[in-house]
Formats: sequence, structure tokens, C-alpha cells
Amino acid sequence: MSMPEPVEPQSCGAITVQGLSKRFRGRPAIDRLSLTVKPGDICGLAGANGGGKSTTIRLLAGLMIPDEGEGSILGHDLIRAAHLIRQKVGYLAQHGTLYSTLSVRENLRFRASIFGLRRPACIAHEQLRAFGLADFASVAVGELSGGWLRQAQLAAALIHRPRLLLLDEPTVGLDPAARHAIWRTLSGLAIQGTAIVLSTHDLLEAGRCSQVLLLSHGRVRARGSPVDVLGEIEAGTLIVNGPDTLGLAELLDRSLVMAADPIGSDIRLVVAYDRMQEVKALLRGRGYQSTPDSLTLEDAALVVAHRARSGSRDLES
Repeated sequence: MSMPEPVEPQSCGAITVQGLSKRFRGRPAIDRLSLTVKPGDICGLAGANGGGKSTTIRLLAGLMIPDEGEGSILGHDLIRAAHLIRQKVGYLAQHGTLYSTLSVRENLRFRASIFGLRRPACIAHEQLRAFGLADFASVAVGELSGGWLRQAQLAAALIHRPRLLLLDEPTVGLDPAARHAIWRTLSGLAIQGTAIVLSTHDLLEAGRCSQVLLLSHGRVRARGSPVDVLGEIEAGTLIVNGPDTLGLAELLDRSLVMAADPIGSDIRLVVAYDRMQEVKALLRGRGYQSTPDSLTLEDAALVVAHRARSGSRDLES
């Protein structure tokens, strides 16, 4: 596999940006985002669709210029050197950028040529072997299954050995085996010193990252390690059982419960800490039993989205 060039221990962060904002038709897609990512970090941008994840990835890749803010990517100024950033980073779009009628080998060879690499045919052969694509070398990209297509796209994004990899929903739509293969590759790259930023709406996947940013309506609502993010969320969960639990969600006021999901014949509630005793008393009064459950990153994302919609104060100033 084409690995990134070695990163000197004293080198600055792969990403250091402050106050990035981007608006479309006057509406903020991302609002005052600041972010530092070091070599070897895997940073996950998580949250619902429309939260600003893809816009952030494109800003960091030099594909968009921010309306406000500043920073550097791999030591290059985010605004004045966007053209250099585009040459230095590895970028994987959500829907890919390979030519569907060309074979996997042809796509990789072409990508190597675009980056001005010597002996592009040899480099393409190396990527085919490293990503387990040798058996598909002559297959048109448009004929690949979802998992192998994503592997081919990742091989192309890494062909110039970038020290920073930016991935927009890299495993969306893939089966568990294909997702595992992608994550095995990403973990290996991080160990080698590659900085990785990826967007995902899969909160289980975000839990694999060393740093997580929960985005909602263009703003960072919580950040840190997965454990740190959960510690910022002032909410808890209850598993409720009793008569007609599936109809219980309709009886609970939105101000009391942030989320309600069925689990078999029971229901799982996400409740703000300051309303927990009120909810428990209400449940007891109606003959229900409740048991505390562990908060997850998905719960955290639901909480920040709920508070953003209701206009409550941000979890991050």
C-alpha cells in the first residue's frame, strides 16, 4: 500500500483552523468551526444530514473557500494556498470520483498520472495488490460491488501518499464485512502517522475515532474523545416496560423526553437529567417500570439535535 511520507515529530498539526464559516444563500452551513488534528489522529464529524459535515470536509480539502476564518492544512494557508492543499491531501467524496467505464487499473494509473507520479503503471499495480483488488484489475469500476468500489476509491485517494486523508461518509451503504475492511485500512494508516478526518452519520462508527465533533445546524455542539463527548451530555436513558409501552411515546411531552425508540416490546427513552425524576414519577404513576441504560453517541447526537431545534443554549460556547 502506498503509505504517507514520514511525519517529523516536531511537525505542526495536520489541520489547524479557527472560526471557519460558510454560508449558502445567507444560511450558515458551518458556523465558526475551529479544529486541530495531529498526525495519527482519526477525527469523526458526526451528526444528522444537513449538520455541516460535508461542507467541513470540502473546506478542509481546499475545494471551497470559507466566508470567514483562517488556518493551515499540512502547513499551507487554507485560503491563499488552496491549490496546494488540493494536491497534498487525499480526498474521498461521498459518491466517488472514478470513471465508471474505465477499469480499476486504468483509473488508478490515470490518478497516478494526474498527480505527476513517476511510473504510474507500477504504482497502480502496487495499489491493486495492497488493497486486494488484483482480481478486479480489468473490471470496469461501474461493475464493482459497493464494498470493492469503495476500496478502489480509497486506493485512488491514497495513490500520492498523502499525510492527510479527508473522507466523506466512507462506509455509507456498505455491509459489515466491507466496513470492517475499510476501517482496518484506516487504522493502519493512522498507525503510520496519517491524519484522517471523516464524516459519518453512523454514531457506532464515530466511536472508533480518537476525536469526535457532534455537528448540528452547522455548529459544533460537543467535542472530544467519545468518552469525553458522553460526559458533556446532561441526559440519561431508561428502558421502560409495562402495559402498551409502544403507545407510551405518544403520551409523553416532547419537553420531557428527547427521544423514544422501541426495543422489542419495551421502549427506550432519552431524558434530560433535570427532567429525569419527573419522568420516572410519571411512569410509576401509570404503572410502568423503568431501568437505567448506558448513554451512547447516538443518544448524544439526538440530544444536541433536540436542543438545537428547541433553541436551548449550545453545549459548546
